[in-house]
Amino acid sequence: MKLLIVNAHPDDAEFTCASTCLQALQLGWKVDEILMTSDEYGTPRDEFKGRRIRRIRMQEMRDAAKEYGTDDDGNPLINLIWFGEIDGYLPFNAKVLQALERLIEDIDPDVIIAPDSFFSLDLHPDHLHTGWLAYIAVKRIDPDKRPELLLYHSYNTNFFIPINEIGIQVRAWSRHRSQTSPLKNKILLPLRKLFYFIRRRKTGPVIAEGFRRVHFTPGENNLVRPIHRMLYHFFARSFAGNSREYYTPTPEELGIR
Repeated sequence: MKLLIVNAHPDDAEFTCASTCLQALQLGWKVDEILMTSDEYGTPRDEFKGRRIRRIRMQEMRDAAKEYGTDDDGNPLINLIWFGEIDGYLPFNAKVLQALERLIEDIDPDVIIAPDSFFSLDLHPDHLHTGWLAYIAVKRIDPDKRPELLLYHSYNTNFFIPINEIGIQVRAWSRHRSQTSPLKNKILLPLRKLFYFIRRRKTGPVIAEGFRRVHFTPGENNLVRPIHRMLYHFFARSFAGNSREYYTPTPEELGIR
C-alpha cells in the first residue's frame, strides 16, 4: 500500500495527519510527501527570506521526517519530494496541475491526503491552491484506478482515523526549530489533547485525526459554497492586506524565481 501526502509547506503534516502517517509506516506502507513550496517567506525577518530560510526549513523538514522512522542508513522512511514553487506564490494553473498529475501517476498511491479547499479552516492561498490542484488531479484519474482522497483542514469532516500516538505530532513539530520553542512545545501537547477531546462529540470515545473523504459525487462540494465564498473573499483580502510587508521583497528581488 502507498500513501501520498500533498502539503503546501513543510510542517503541515505535523498539525493534520502525523498519527495517520506514522501508522501507515508502521503497517509497512510506502509514504511519499510532496512539499509544494519550501517556506521561502515563512519568517517576518527580511534578512532570512528566500534561499536562507529555504535551506533552514528543508533541513528541519528532513529532521522532522526522521521522527516517523528511519532506515538502516539513518534516512527518513518518508520520501520527501520538493515540488519547487515559492511560498505565497504557488500558481493555480494548468502547468502546475500537469506537473502534479505526473508525480501522482509515477507514485501511483492508494491513498492521497491533501488540504480541503472547499470547506477550508485555513485560507492561506498556498493551502487553497494545493487542495484544489490535488482535488482536480485525482478527479481526472479513471474512477477504477482512482486513489482514496482524504482532505484535512476541513470544517466538514466525515472520516476519522484513531490516533495511536499523539506524541508524534509534538515530536515531529519540535524539529521545526525556527518556528517553535521549548515552551511552545510543552504547551502544544495539552492543547492538542483538548482539541481532540472536544472533537469526541464526533468520534465517540476515541481521539482521532479528522478528514473529509471525497466521493466525487454531484454537489459534494456545494453544501455551503455561497457562505464559503463570502468568508474566503473576506479573509483572503484581509490576509493580503495585512501581509504586504510580510511578502516583500519580491521573489525576483530575492533572486529565487
